[in-house]
Amino acid sequence: MGVLEVVGVASILPFMQLMAEPDAIEKSRWLNAIYEFFHFENPRQMLIYSGIGIIALIGVTNLFTIFTTWLRYKFSWEIAHQLSVRLLRTYIHKPYNFYLDNNSSQVNTYIISEVGNLTGGVIIPIIEIFSRLFMSIVILSMLVFVDPKVAMIMFGGLGGAYLIIYLSQKNYLKRIGVLRIKTNLLRYQSLQELLQGIKTIMVYNKREFFYNRYSQASWEFSNIQPKYNLLLSIPRSVLEFLAFGSILGVTIYLYITAGNIQSAIPRLSLYAVAGYRLLPAMQKIFTALAKLRHNYPVVDKLHNDLRKSHGDYKMTETIKALPFKDRILLNKINFKYETATRPVIKDLTIELKKGETIAFIGSTGSGKTTLVDLIVGLLNPGKGQIIIDDTPLNASNVKEWQEDISYVPQEVFLFDDTVASNITLGIKAEEVNRKQLERATQLADIHTFISEQLPDGFATEIGENGVRLSGGQRQRLGLARALYKAPSVLILDEATSALDSITEKSIIESLQKLPQDLTTIIIAHRLSTVKHANCIYILDEGKVIAKGTYDSLIDSNKSFQTMVNLS
Repeated sequence: MGVLEVVGVASILPFMQLMAEPDAIEKSRWLNAIYEFFHFENPRQMLIYSGIGIIALIGVTNLFTIFTTWLRYKFSWEIAHQLSVRLLRTYIHKPYNFYLDNNSSQVNTYIISEVGNLTGGVIIPIIEIFSRLFMSIVILSMLVFVDPKVAMIMFGGLGGAYLIIYLSQKNYLKRIGVLRIKTNLLRYQSLQELLQGIKTIMVYNKREFFYNRYSQASWEFSNIQPKYNLLLSIPRSVLEFLAFGSILGVTIYLYITAGNIQSAIPRLSLYAVAGYRLLPAMQKIFTALAKLRHNYPVVDKLHNDLRKSHGDYKMTETIKALPFKDRILLNKINFKYETATRPVIKDLTIELKKGETIAFIGSTGSGKTTLVDLIVGLLNPGKGQIIIDDTPLNASNVKEWQEDISYVPQEVFLFDDTVASNITLGIKAEEVNRKQLERATQLADIHTFISEQLPDGFATEIGENGVRLSGGQRQRLGLARALYKAPSVLILDEATSALDSITEKSIIESLQKLPQDLTTIIIAHRLSTVKHANCIYILDEGKVIAKGTYDSLIDSNKSFQTMVNLS
């Protein structure tokens, strides 16, 4: 594009020379050579064809400019896609405690919004700087060849003015760039929290409070943009004044040195056209530098995650389940959260036998959920070991262990898709085992509801987070998903605590029909949920203070008796 620009600008000089001096062909060996090569009949014919040629050349240059613009943006947004998926790959492979310590809106903001800003504010400007700088240097070189003194004064004046303006603004650009990231994150966070809690917000009639939270963050973010855009546009107005002043100055200079204005017209036209091309190029260089400076804090924010993401993870690997035949041994386990002052789990040793139903109960904060998170490999013990049969659980085999586990939380994760997709969770429709799907829904006691009450059966869309289903139906879908996987270990993390007693009883009856070799681990507040458990562990401050069957604990443990009476 730079070469085409220079050829287009340079062609103006001989054309205007022909216009100003009809006998220029005889004086210039270059024009004479062109005249002879194309066999023109007279200077007038050469002038007409030269004009048509220049118009065609400018047309080709503009078409090529359109093509390079498309190519530049295509290249840049392909990079944006790659960076975005690399960031996502990094975040979804972060350990579970990363999500305990970080707001999810931060991840959303970086992956979607800030990657876009990295592309539009860093990658595209870098390409723009190099391409426009090359074009400016080539045009300048041509002007230097014609008249070094005028070229250096013209380029030095324009370039120097841009440089002075940029240096005076660069620190402020960076400062508001950091503030932009902060306020953009607040926008995403406020909006996400509002939408996630819309039911509670509406019931408590707190719409205005959350509206104001978003509004404040949005106002601060929006207040940055006009300042930033003003800084980008200021030089254009200043430099247009300098450019026209330069053209008038060059006109006077050429008139004085050439002796008459007619002989100065060709070179004056050349400088006018060169300035016409050079000024936008320099403006784009300045704009690109300003964008780069303003958005460079995004690079600082994303650099470490992007660097770590490169080729670290395989997303399509097939994982073989870790064999589980006998027992899960928790041997002297200790665990403390980074922000906590004392351990949540303290020197805990428990043996869980295959095929048994084991329950963990205790007051809030006793360590039940943390213990289960350790068993499923979401958290790693600070001390001690978790041993599956004779195999210690570690980072190299945790995915294999999780392949043998199913998990049903209190709030079942559902996404806006069909019933079948939510149960099979990530398995392609053509690969779904229909018999296994039917059996899983029958065991979860939801098959009749799906096949008889839903309009499209398993193909029914359930809405965002299963909004069209009741709490019990969502919980049964979660249980069906767990059973479709045909796991060795089923974990129910307060999976029935939000349900009414009739629905809870129905689900417990469904659980008692499960295969005999399935190991079930239950966390519960309602003790009716764990009546059928082979062993109940009572936890308090990360330690087991009692264990036994439901009946034996009622006879021997006052704390358990109190819990039963309260429930």
